[in-house]
Amino acid sequence: MVLPYIKGTTEQLRRIFRSYGFQATAKPTSNLRQVLVASKDKLEKQDTTGVIYRIRCQGQTDRGQCTESYIGETERSLKTRFQEHRRPSSTSSEVSQHIHIESPGHKVDLKSVEILDREPRYFERFIREAIYIRAHRPSLNRDGGRFKLPTTYDRLLRSHLSQD
Repeated sequence: MVLPYIKGTTEQLRRIFRSYGFQATAKPTSNLRQVLVASKDKLEKQDTTGVIYRIRCQGQTDRGQCTESYIGETERSLKTRFQEHRRPSSTSSEVSQHIHIESPGHKVDLKSVEILDREPRYFERFIREAIYIRAHRPSLNRDGGRFKLPTTYDRLLRSHLSQD
């Protein structure tokens, strides 16, 4: 089994897998060539595809800044998916429900959308989305994403990835 190297997390996962009889190795997420050579122009954030993203509400409440947030993934450009979240008629979007129905007057801004990770392959992107949802526990997500991550990972993910 090959795991992406994440300082602190990969070592613990390797120990856990070893205790169940699985051999796990770590693979660096980037190599020296990828760090030094930038052969293509960088995309604008809004044009980035294959991302896991977090949208934070920019609204105000009686207690100050709204703390509601949402984590999602998209294969398409971030701008296209974000516009779907902002659409008042989008009944399936938790973000749309929040800003148009539950908390009128609240807003979201594409400039403040945070790209948490990039993954062009859909299955791996679904897994990463589930990991970020489980670690950050965003208030607007109704479920844990398309991939159902086992609860075995909860403690490890919350202790190493949670930044809220």
